[in-house]
Amino acid sequence: MDEKLHFEKFISWTKKNTFSLENLFPTVHKNKAVHIDLSIQNNTVKTEEEFNNPKYFGEKLAEIQEQNSDKIIAGGYLEKRALYTSDIYNAENSNQKRNIHLGVDFWLPENTPIHALLDGEVICAVHQTSYKGYGGFVILKHIGKEVEFYTLYGHLSKESISNFSLGEIIKKNEQIGVLGDYQENGEWVPHLHFQVMLDVLDYQNDFPGVALESELEFWKMICPNPNLLFKLDSLSKI
Repeated sequence: MDEKLHFEKFISWTKKNTFSLENLFPTVHKNKAVHIDLSIQNNTVKTEEEFNNPKYFGEKLAEIQEQNSDKIIAGGYLEKRALYTSDIYNAENSNQKRNIHLGVDFWLPENTPIHALLDGEVICAVHQTSYKGYGGFVILKHIGKEVEFYTLYGHLSKESISNFSLGEIIKKNEQIGVLGDYQENGEWVPHLHFQVMLDVLDYQNDFPGVALESELEFWKMICPNPNLLFKLDSLSKI
């Protein structure tokens, strides 16, 4: 299907379908989000050292959470970040670094259960061991009467993905797994990287969560804003 037509069909479908954060995180009992800015201009973690220090960044998140006890800390779609220090973000045949974030991050504690928004087929279930990779992550394929798309759940525990088989069907509201800790989720402060894709291209057992700025227009068509599913005002301007 033509990329533009597929994108337009997805946008049309999202206008008729809305999901709650409680569908994704039923044990958290929150359906609102507070936006956190982690762009290169942010004032929360001003250096790579601060971001990569789990104690420091974790304390910053705890402060934000205390001030917003009824909300989930979230954000990041198409955010330009200076946080991707690992070599896995280096562009091929270029000195550029992939730094445009293609999903929404939900900053929640380790072991938070993650559930499926829709029935989906497991097409990828991998535990990456690379520094600043996904850790445990799952990609589900969703096929409906009007639209076909994929959702990616990154930074899960290693155990979460250990029992999945390719082709297995995960039912709507079924638990996919739990968020991993720092040692097993790619060495990130615990969070869910949630991403929507209209095509998985030629990727197998992987998919970019961050893109080159020079390729932004292409990736916007492949990875639309996950907030189209939730329609949260706090994330609508990102």
